[in-house]
Amino acid sequence: MRMVFTGAPEDVIVPALHRLVDAFGRWAADLPADPFVVEVLLEHRWSEGDGLLCRWPPSDLRAALCDWFPRKVTMAPDEWPAVVPTVHAFVDFLFAAGLADARCATAADLHAGLDALAGDFAEAMGDESRYGPAKFWSMRMLAAGVDLEDETATARYIAEVRSGRITVDQQLLDRMTANHLAADQQPPPRLPLVAVPDDSTLAELASRSVAVGRVRGFVAWVGDGRPLTATGRLRLADARELITRLDLPDEIDPVLGGRAWRTPSSDELYDLSIVFAWARAARVVRVVKGRLLPVKSAAKLVADPLALAHRMVDAFAGLGAAVAMPGSETLVRWRFGEAMGAVLLPLYLTQRPLARAEIAQLTWDLLEDGAEAEPWWRDAHDGDLAGMLEQLAVFGVVELDRKNARLTPLGTGLLAAQLRREGADVPTVASLLDETAEVVVAYAADAPAPLRRELLDNWVRHHPETGPAELRALAGRTDDRTHRKLALRIVGDR
Repeated sequence: MRMVFTGAPEDVIVPALHRLVDAFGRWAADLPADPFVVEVLLEHRWSEGDGLLCRWPPSDLRAALCDWFPRKVTMAPDEWPAVVPTVHAFVDFLFAAGLADARCATAADLHAGLDALAGDFAEAMGDESRYGPAKFWSMRMLAAGVDLEDETATARYIAEVRSGRITVDQQLLDRMTANHLAADQQPPPRLPLVAVPDDSTLAELASRSVAVGRVRGFVAWVGDGRPLTATGRLRLADARELITRLDLPDEIDPVLGGRAWRTPSSDELYDLSIVFAWARAARVVRVVKGRLLPVKSAAKLVADPLALAHRMVDAFAGLGAAVAMPGSETLVRWRFGEAMGAVLLPLYLTQRPLARAEIAQLTWDLLEDGAEAEPWWRDAHDGDLAGMLEQLAVFGVVELDRKNARLTPLGTGLLAAQLRREGADVPTVASLLDETAEVVVAYAADAPAPLRRELLDNWVRHHPETGPAELRALAGRTDDRTHRKLALRIVGDR
């Protein structure tokens, strides 16, 4: 039976859960166990956790029973006493059926954890302020004898609440809402296995980044400090020097149509303004009493192109005002970090080129909720997004052609590290070498063929004594045909 569903789509997990719950039901036929409890527990592990149904630490059971169940699971009070005993039975089923993997907590530790949380579970299930809104009203209707399957009866109850004929403690509602908003956070995205370059390769790529070179050159120019104008801008004379020194495309007093146009301020110099803003956002320079100064504690960082690139990718989210077109008020400018995520995360997840028009639509859907808009407003959005893409290309994070964008190896490495800093699990070949056979096969099955082969070959070499036996055992247990064929193919190649 398959037990690893990290990132599995709903059409894969739902029938698998039914098979697993049915198997538990047959095993526990003579026990006072409720298969519904196991179904909810497993759904939680897939939707909110890592999808490893074979691996349970006591902390995950506590999170499910003392947080998820009280917030989300509607059960009549007379059903609550069966929950913890059912989970005890599920633990025994996992070990009796050989479904718990080598990194699962021991049955004794899981049983001890369940005994320790039993009182907290009962208290949490009875605390209405812990409920989510949907469960809160469902439980109120159950208590009032309303059939939740009867749409007319539920609508009548809600109408009576709204009219004031059924009263509810407003302070309780306020606590419930506040608790729900605090707890209802989206889990980090589940990431696929991707080829992340090693640090030496990333360091070489970062050293060739135009944007990194510009920021390093800017800091070198600042030296011990430079005066700014009274309004905190770079002086035009300094701007002229920097345009040459950093090889920027800006032009002071450009001649257009045979006429010279005076540049009144360095703010008019788009690319230089971005370098200035990026250096400040990356905290490698600062402004003190009208002078631009280097941040001394950042000297080591500036000397290391890769370390600086990591800092710069974090700082990029704050460059909306510099990158957006002058006078722009689009949500790309004001929610630049979210727009950046809408651009880079799909490129990371798909690991293939995406049409620039598709990226623009994804960003529009995120920032504007897909709303219809006047053509000029959509054009302004797309223009600011194009500016973002161009700067990411200067950074070396994406490659652009007229129609498409793709993530570069440098972009993959920087984004993988940023996702790790944000708490996401970023699977790589190196990080999976100590994993179990089923976890490795599950990731390999969804990976491109070259990366799949690299992972499996390295894993088998890492486990020369136990690897083939683990793969044979997996092939004999799993009900996933793709996983079985892959495990047997690798064993057959040895």
